[in-house]
Order: sequence, then C-alpha cells, then structure tokens
Amino acid sequence: MNGIINLILFLVLNAYFFVFMFRYSARIKDPLNSSKYLLIEGTEMFFILLFATGTLALSSSGGGHGTGGGLNLQAIRLLLLEVALLMSLFVCVEKPQWGPGTVVYLIYILWCVYTLTYASSFEYGFRYILKYLYPMIIMITASAIVRDEQIFLACCVWARRVAIISALIGYFPFIARFFGGTFWYATALNLNYVTISITSFALYYYYGKDKKDLILAILFVLPCILMVHRSGLLGMFSGLAVFMFLKHKWVSLPYIAGVLGIGLAIVFYVPAFHDKMFWKDTENELTIQDLREGNISEDEIRNNGREAIWKTLEREFYIGHELKGSGIGSCQKFLYDNPAGVKQTHGDFVQMRCDTGLIGFWLYMAVGIVVVIHCFIVCSRSYIPDYIKCCAMIAAGGIAGCFAAMYSENVVTYTMASTGFPFALYGMMLGMLNKVQKPDYQYSERGFNF
Repeated sequence: MNGIINLILFLVLNAYFFVFMFRYSARIKDPLNSSKYLLIEGTEMFFILLFATGTLALSSSGGGHGTGGGLNLQAIRLLLLEVALLMSLFVCVEKPQWGPGTVVYLIYILWCVYTLTYASSFEYGFRYILKYLYPMIIMITASAIVRDEQIFLACCVWARRVAIISALIGYFPFIARFFGGTFWYATALNLNYVTISITSFALYYYYGKDKKDLILAILFVLPCILMVHRSGLLGMFSGLAVFMFLKHKWVSLPYIAGVLGIGLAIVFYVPAFHDKMFWKDTENELTIQDLREGNISEDEIRNNGREAIWKTLEREFYIGHELKGSGIGSCQKFLYDNPAGVKQTHGDFVQMRCDTGLIGFWLYMAVGIVVVIHCFIVCSRSYIPDYIKCCAMIAAGGIAGCFAAMYSENVVTYTMASTGFPFALYGMMLGMLNKVQKPDYQYSERGFNF
C-alpha cells in the first residue's frame, strides 16, 4: 500500500513539475497578503513546488538507509530533479547569476569528477557525484528563477508547510501507517528542520514579528531533542548561532552564549541525551563542571560504533592516499559490499577525506566558508533591501548547520532534504541581488554626495 501511494505521488509530482515548467503563467497566494493572488511565471511555480517538496523521499526505506524491500525511487527521483532543474534553465527568461560560492562549488565538483578516474567503482562514484551535484544545480537554477521577494517568501512558506506535514506524519503513527517512506526518515528531516527553524526566526524578525513564526521556530527545534539526535542538535544550534551573528553582529555574542548554554544544558541534564552522549556511570555522572575542568576524555563519549567504522575506512582508503583520496564512492562501495556491516559512514568529513583526499575535503570546506562570508558581506551592506538580507541569513545559518552536522552524520546522503535547501536560498540571494543597484558615491569638497 505504501509503495503504491509513493509511486502515485512520484508520478503526479513529476508531472506537475514539467507542466508548470512549460506553462506561461500560474497563480499563487501572495505571501505578503493572503487575500490576494499573484500571477507568476510557470517556471517560478515549478521552482516553488520543487523546493517545497525536497523532504519527500518516496522510497520504501524513507531514503538514506540503503535498506528496505519494495519500491525505492530515491536515486531516480534525485536524477529527475537534477534533469528538471537543468531543463528549466533553458526555459526561464533570466540567466543564472554566479557568486563566489557557486564558483568554488564548481571547482569542488570538477575535483570529484577527476577522482572518479581512479575510483574503485564508477557506479558508486557517479551516484555520489549526483548527491554533491544537486545543491549546485538547485543553487544555479534558483539564481535564474527567483528574482522577487514574493517568490522567495513563497518558497519559504510552502517549504515550512510541507515540513509541518512531515512532522505530523512522523509523530502520529496512525497517519504514518499510510505514508511509510513518503518523507525522508527522521534523521534527515531533523537536518531539514535546521533551515526551517532559522527561516521561521527570520520571518519573525523581518515580517511583522508574528508570534506564529516564533512558535514554529521553537517547535522545529523540539524533534532533535525528543529524538535525542545529537548531530541534529549540533546542526540546529550552530545554524542558529550563525543566524544570530548575521542578524545582530557583535551584539549577538550574549545571545550566542545563551544558545550554547541551552545546548550544553540539554546534553548534560536531559537524561536521554546524557545517557546517549556518555557511557553511563551512576556513581559519577558527568556535568558541565567536568567539561570546564577538562575531565571528559574521548573514552567516556559514546560514538555508537562510529569510531570503529571511521578507523576502518581511513585504514583502507585514506592512509597512503592522503592528498587525493581513493576516488569518490570508494567508501560506499566498501560498506555495501560488506553484508555484515553498516551501509553508511555516519561521518561525511571522514568519507570526504577517504574518497577525495585532503584536497577535496578542504575544497568543500571552502564552499561553506565562502558562502557564509559572502552572506555576511551582503548583510553588512546598508543599501541592500532587508528581504535579501533575510534570505542571506537563512542561507548562511542553514549551511553552517548542515556542515556542523557532517561531522557525525550522513548529510550528503539526504542532500534533497538537507544541503539542497540552504544552497537554494543562497542562489535566491544571488538572483535577487542582480536587481539591486549599487549607489554611486561621489567625492566633493564637503564630503560624500549620492
């Protein structure tokens, strides 16, 4: 039954993608005034629909597990999304806008393609390149299609509505029974909620301080806590810290310290988190004071077998190949060929080093750093409209959150639900910036003239 529902949704969704892509116009409610409708281009409606439904896995396993019998459309869906996005570039009127983050990302993709020449498996390498490629393609497409505030807001509002549906399905078993595998599984959704929570905070600050936005921002933090998802919590608080810094600059430091304090309090004093984070010792449970005094060693931290996997992969694919790695997809092929082992590395940074070497790892780090710095520069310009700054803050916070979670999570594996969202927002920022005219400053004897 679940497989049939997912297949129907898959066919209907892709049909709508191509219908709207080639339509001259479409109609949607104005996110700034719900009593009015906007007449928008068909490509804009196509992108809003594609962006908002990134959390749909339409897979028997909910995506990402690499397990589960029955219908699994995960790889096909990713490929079709990339094809549709590339096709839309030939249909839309405007040309893509390239920013520093886009250029560095392209260099990283080219390096991944090069490592494919010495990878142990072309199939696994190609599949992983598709996962890395999706954020870049959606970023470029967003820069060409999204040029207006209303379209940017429509993307945010509809993505949040779909996220709310995914949360409701996940927490009400009688509903989930009919939609198994429709959405990505909870770990991937928690990473999506990082961007959605930041989006809600941004809408609260920039669009009327509606209490609904603030409540939703807080509610989207709760799944990470309720599910005791450490990587999700790390991503959430890292993303919120970056957002606060871009919003309030140096004044934000007390807020960031408060966010860090809340995160540490959750880890040390919420029993479920404490027991999952540290090996349980009822006679001497670890506290924040132990952290301050440096009394916590690696041996006392639970890694759920991650360290053993990482050491095995590094021994097989990194040591002796530090600079170039063993070729993209090598780690995944090794794990899938081992029937008794896990199917994921549970650490994207380890996999990057093993597959693409230190060159690939630092190129990817450069992507995140360049994007965040570019967003910071945009937020610092007085002549740039607030809605573009709002978009930049969401993009920077979402990317920082995803990159932080990559330390111990498979963020790249569920790229449609994770990195795809903030990189798309970065692309929207680039597209909307293209319509902003930089003021001409002229010197005079008495000072500046505009």
